[in-house]
Amino acid sequence: MNKLINEEIKYDGPRFNVIQKQYEREDGLKIIRDCVEPGDAVIIIAVNEKDEVIFIEQYRETIESVALELPAGMIEKNEDPKEAAKRELEEETGIKAEKVEYLTSCFVSAGYTNEKIYVYLARELSYGKQHLDETEEILSIRKIHIEDCMKMILEDKIDHASVYIAIQTYYYKYYNGGTNDRLV
Repeated sequence: MNKLINEEIKYDGPRFNVIQKQYEREDGLKIIRDCVEPGDAVIIIAVNEKDEVIFIEQYRETIESVALELPAGMIEKNEDPKEAAKRELEEETGIKAEKVEYLTSCFVSAGYTNEKIYVYLARELSYGKQHLDETEEILSIRKIHIEDCMKMILEDKIDHASVYIAIQTYYYKYYNGGTNDRLV
């Protein structure tokens, strides 16, 4: 295991920090890693009684295009991830869920960030009004049947890894009857 010998904050921003860490390997080689530390996040796969998944569309400056996404957001300091999922779902879509259940979690990209994303399933939905943050601009809310979501993944029409994970985890755990008979 590599030994941490030094770390220095290179950027301290409103959304994330960049910390440069120096490690020494067991063979004596010193290596430097730039680590992006944004904090953890949640993504919510909200599924209605017709097996339709709730998506949002918003413009993302980082990719300079409109992205088809599931509701998601950052977990606030000392906030329970499940509560963050409920809050983000309501803020971005106006939807409240009677049932919110943890599905899985994963690291976004362990090669450069420690961000972990928690995936939640939201069911028994009721519809209300959005409560967007001032920096958010949701262009539309779409409902797409889970079978069509799986087709979109296979046709490369969904390009967010966390959306892949959420849809496929739900599909194989719940929609597919909890069996793995469709797995290849």
